Amino acid sequence: MKANLVILSLKLKLLIYFYFIYTLFSIKNAAIADIALIRELAFEVWPQTYSPVLGPQQVAYMLDLFYTPSALQKQMEEAGHQFILCFIDEDPVAFASWSETEPHIYKLHKIYILPHLQGIGVGKLMMGYIVNELRKKGATFLRLNVNRYNTSAITFYNKSGFEHFGDEDIDIGNGYFMNDHVLSLRIL
Repeated sequence: MKANLVILSLKLKLLIYFYFIYTLFSIKNAAIADIALIRELAFEVWPQTYSPVLGPQQVAYMLDLFYTPSALQKQMEEAGHQFILCFIDEDPVAFASWSETEPHIYKLHKIYILPHLQGIGVGKLMMGYIVNELRKKGATFLRLNVNRYNTSAITFYNKSGFEHFGDEDIDIGNGYFMNDHVLSLRIL
């Protein structure tokens, strides 16, 4: 009897979870007009995610380097990054960007989810959306860089099917480096 109640409780939780995610979750392509929103999300996610790994000074430097309005506009207009925004109900909760780096090979530049919503399936849904979009374009691989010490992100990417492809130490100026694993996902 008790085992049946536990199973019923788990089924109910799963039903509520899937209802929540699939009925309230939406994705839209981002544009120049969305830069302020992307910045707002980045400034909420980055300090919590990266300060323990990089320190607050490097986080501030990187936000200033990659997330100024002009830097984001350049990524969109000149570097060809496709940005998306993700919403639960009508609240923005995440964003991502990618671009083609070689014929049929794409790079995921960003995928960030508000910290209090990580681990509930938003990243999985976003990754599915991105892979589906790239599959339509004939992509064969999706690659990304992830900080070597960002273990939760590495675990997420491994569960999503990414495999280790290499390592990079990228000098970003001011004495700072991005010490990254390069991961790759074969798109079938």
